[in-house]
Amino acid sequence: MEKFLTPNSIFFSKQTWLLLVLFFIVRIGSFFLQPHLITQGAIIIILILLLCVLYFKNPDWAWYIVLSEILLGGAGHYLELGGLSLRTLLIGSFLFLWLSHQLNQQILGKRLNINPTVNYLMAFFAIIVLFAAGNGLAHEHLTKYIIADIMPFVFFLLLFPSTYLFEDIKAQEFLTRLLSVFVIGTAIFSLFTFTMFSTGISELQDPFYKWYRDVDAGKITDIGSNFYRVVEPGHLLVVPLILLITSLLMRDEKHNKMWRILRWFLILILVLNLSRGYFLALIVGLLVLKYKHHWHKWLRESLAVILLVGIIFSGICLIASQGKTMGWEQFGIRLTSLVKPRIEVSSATRMITLPVIWGVIAKQPILGVGLGNSITFYNPITYQTQTAPHSDWGYLDMWAELGLLGALAFVGLYIFTIYLLVKKIKNIPDWHDFDVGLLAGLIAFLVMNITAAALFHVFGVFFLIFTLSIAAKYTAIFDKTTQLLYRVFNRLKV
Repeated sequence: MEKFLTPNSIFFSKQTWLLLVLFFIVRIGSFFLQPHLITQGAIIIILILLLCVLYFKNPDWAWYIVLSEILLGGAGHYLELGGLSLRTLLIGSFLFLWLSHQLNQQILGKRLNINPTVNYLMAFFAIIVLFAAGNGLAHEHLTKYIIADIMPFVFFLLLFPSTYLFEDIKAQEFLTRLLSVFVIGTAIFSLFTFTMFSTGISELQDPFYKWYRDVDAGKITDIGSNFYRVVEPGHLLVVPLILLITSLLMRDEKHNKMWRILRWFLILILVLNLSRGYFLALIVGLLVLKYKHHWHKWLRESLAVILLVGIIFSGICLIASQGKTMGWEQFGIRLTSLVKPRIEVSSATRMITLPVIWGVIAKQPILGVGLGNSITFYNPITYQTQTAPHSDWGYLDMWAELGLLGALAFVGLYIFTIYLLVKKIKNIPDWHDFDVGLLAGLIAFLVMNITAAALFHVFGVFFLIFTLSIAAKYTAIFDKTTQLLYRVFNRLKV
């Protein structure tokens, strides 16, 4: 009897199909409920009450609701109440319930003591974020921009409950199903959106486009030959998940076919997104996967990823253009624009904002100008003056808002998590494939942040929290075990 790395039951259950149905219901519902703010508010109140009731029944169930909203709720603005998103209200309510419960059980101190260094880093970074928020107010930035910038940092508080709630086997299985639904649902929705515009059923500036841009926070761009780039915030997780699955497929075990199917879906999303930063992050991440893997398995799976990208991209371009082109000229232009940005519109626009963001940094290079900063620039391509909340230069945006000290502290959190992961891989090697995949995912985020707000986006913070909760917990256990063995060894020696 063949022993699989993961049984089918982890991927498929009634729960999986219900989550997949829910994935599309929330999008369809959001589209039709967009003008009905009272109805949105009523639904949010019901969901918050449900969260509270479920928490007192079983905190894990409330945790499942929070995870489901993060992975199924797009950018988090499908439903809003008083200008606050459902995501913000659910996470705020969950954290309040969790903290109250821990205080009532008198175990809050224990639950907050994950790893001494992590605690110090988190406390230090919290001070920096609060200062940056106050600094933003002092510089008279718009309050809505300050709130939007501070919310991803608030999600760092989920690190403490997630460290303990992810221990449960049922929670791990639920997360696997949820991620599977996220991948499949996102791929289907991206392909649906691409088809709507490629066939002319939808057009730029029609109601669906405006909902996709304003509520789903996505982008749809015509790059020629009936190929439309389809971009969503949730796509930030695509490259890290490709790397994680590819790392698992390098393991010496019989693999469930579902891993390969999920990788196909992920590469479909990546191809429709067609972001240069994502492809660069993928290449760097694949190189990282060589760590602790045999070269022939690494080469086989890495080439499989590259081959799938080529096949899926060519196939979509051939269908969209009715057999006229395989699309490699558009792909070549986008890759060439990495070194010659002025040959492509989005790259040229990004270069226009570069001196503007440098000017902002020059005003306050050490302390920054605070959260909520926006940039205004004249675009000679569109002949318009534009205002944007970010410049699409991830590290420079961090420097401008948090200052040099804050930006270094934030990057330091990622570097410290990488250090803990490497330490875990070296000392607890049983599941190094999973850990190396997480390691490659973190480095991919660092690469994507060059031209996108990847690190301080909700999905960047979510991936960091998940990885840090694993790395900090197990390295802490290892450290205690090592100290105990060291003491026993010394006593025996005496």
